[in-house]
Amino acid sequence: MANNDGDKRVLATAQHIVRTLGKNEHMTEDMIRILSNFDDRFSNMNELTKEPRGPPASSVSAIIQKMGERLNVAEEVIMRRTSDVRLIWDGHPDDAVVYLRAVDDLQSLMGPLSSPWSDKAMLDRAHHVLQVAAQRLIEEFNVMLVTNSEAVDTEWLSYCENEPSAHSARGGEDPHAPVSDSSDDDEDEDIPLAHPVTDFNAVFDPIPPERVKDLNEIAQRIVRAGYGRECIQVYVNVRKSVLEQSLYRLGMQKIKMEIVQKMAWEGLEAKIKNWIQALKVAAKVVFPTEKKLCDNVFVGLNPQRANSFPELASGALMQFLAFGKAVAGVRRTPEKLFKILDMFEIIKDLRSDINMVFCDELCERIRTEVGIVLGQLGEAARGTLQEFELAIQKDASKIPVVGGAFHPLTRYVMNYIKFLVDYSGTLEILLKDKRREVPKSLGVETFGLSETLLESRSRDNEQVSSLAVQIMWLIVYLEGNLDAKSKLYMDQSMALLFLMNNVHYIVQKVRQSELSALLGDGWLRKHNGQVRVYAANYVRTAWKTVFSCLRDEGLTTNGRLSSGVSRVAIKDRFKNFNLAFEEACAAQSSFVVPDPQLREELRIAIAEKLIPAYRSFVGRYGNFLETGRQPDKYLKYSPDDLENHVIDLFDAPN
Repeated sequence: MANNDGDKRVLATAQHIVRTLGKNEHMTEDMIRILSNFDDRFSNMNELTKEPRGPPASSVSAIIQKMGERLNVAEEVIMRRTSDVRLIWDGHPDDAVVYLRAVDDLQSLMGPLSSPWSDKAMLDRAHHVLQVAAQRLIEEFNVMLVTNSEAVDTEWLSYCENEPSAHSARGGEDPHAPVSDSSDDDEDEDIPLAHPVTDFNAVFDPIPPERVKDLNEIAQRIVRAGYGRECIQVYVNVRKSVLEQSLYRLGMQKIKMEIVQKMAWEGLEAKIKNWIQALKVAAKVVFPTEKKLCDNVFVGLNPQRANSFPELASGALMQFLAFGKAVAGVRRTPEKLFKILDMFEIIKDLRSDINMVFCDELCERIRTEVGIVLGQLGEAARGTLQEFELAIQKDASKIPVVGGAFHPLTRYVMNYIKFLVDYSGTLEILLKDKRREVPKSLGVETFGLSETLLESRSRDNEQVSSLAVQIMWLIVYLEGNLDAKSKLYMDQSMALLFLMNNVHYIVQKVRQSELSALLGDGWLRKHNGQVRVYAANYVRTAWKTVFSCLRDEGLTTNGRLSSGVSRVAIKDRFKNFNLAFEEACAAQSSFVVPDPQLREELRIAIAEKLIPAYRSFVGRYGNFLETGRQPDKYLKYSPDDLENHVIDLFDAPN
């Protein structure tokens, strides 16, 4: 190693001597020859000491002259356009060809003109002309972009105008406010519907293809001239403005997070609707179109191609995501759930489209942010569902429903639950990691429902879904609240009628929707049984006094007419029956059974128990009155009369 270092130092010293003393080429060669004879290590110094050589002196001037001629031609073409305000690409097609050819020729001269043996003044002149050409090309590039760029036409939204609009639960009202009872079938109009995202690919050409080719030709010359950053900046400025205008036309506006979180729900709901429609069009049309245009304008220019799209489009997508993040942070109330789920679904459905467009390495932060906002909206949906649970439990309205009909809370909760099923796929995802046990309290003692779902499904060896468990909790909370509200009635029979009506409403809503498949036949059987129990208890309680008048107790001994019973006692019994029957009918004249089938079944249940008992009683004791005075005063009603009165029950206006 030491010998090698020494050799290098010796050679370096010899080279320095040769360069210092050598006056001409012959002197240098003589000196090298002398040193080589002294030591063969100097034999290759001839190559080591050679300076870079240009062409022979005889040809240098010819080459410089030729380059000068080419420079003159290019300069004449380029500088002539400096004073011409007309755009090159607005003139004859040959004008652009000639100009680009001049720029190409000028750029091809820059290498030779940079050689040590070249003319420095000519190089400076070429640099100046190239700078002039680059500035003109940047100007042409900018004007061509501006004149050929237009925001997306609102016709892209025409498909949205034909879709029914979703709206929040109960029109954004307080979840505990009264619900109109004007119709049994109109509740659905107050609950938001799930709308699938339209799946379409409509990437279009925002700039004519021939102009895109021209832009690419210009961009290549600008980049080769060393103005790549300026080229990107011009492109981004123009197209970013167009993109922002397109999104504005689609209804997307910049709103600060604090403003979003302070907005009234009705106003925010409209903003969310616009956001959803705008994001669909942006992800399916606008962003892919911009990506395609960007790739075509900068084809063959990889750094510019990779950098330009993220720079112009990232801010727009971040604007969408910022709105989603702001909505995820608003105060959670039940009426907001469905809009939050709509936002979650649209991002989930469009995530692959967004990732495909924003696929470059520079867009990694964007892709990450999409996942973050999706998670925040999911958490907001779960939290809002919990608020719905609390709202059911805390509903403390103290005014009994007239006639024992449907409580507004029952109608609201069941319609709310029914439309949760429209989001079943999404809710299964959101509830999967938050799975709960089947409820063991609240409505269990009164209704005996907590084990129903697991019992019915375990017999079928089916997996109980997270959504089914969640819905079961909601219904049990509702049933517990209804049980508490039934105690507001002073009349026990009306309390039973109230429970019968409301549990039957719950059953019907389950039976008539996809909830039936979710909760299962066992759930329906048990709840139907509970309705029958309430009906039977109602008949027994409401008609207890009437039925007691038709007993033989006090009139017979060992099944025979008591010898000591007078006609007066029998007359009193019939008088008591008439009075009790009339009071029962009067009391129940305001009772309501909204469901026609249930109403008819309840009438039949009363008639089947009342009329045979009355007919039998009259058969046993009626003859004692017929032989007396004014028998019609006591035998006031025939069995048919009773039936007619019963048939008129429960028809009070709802």
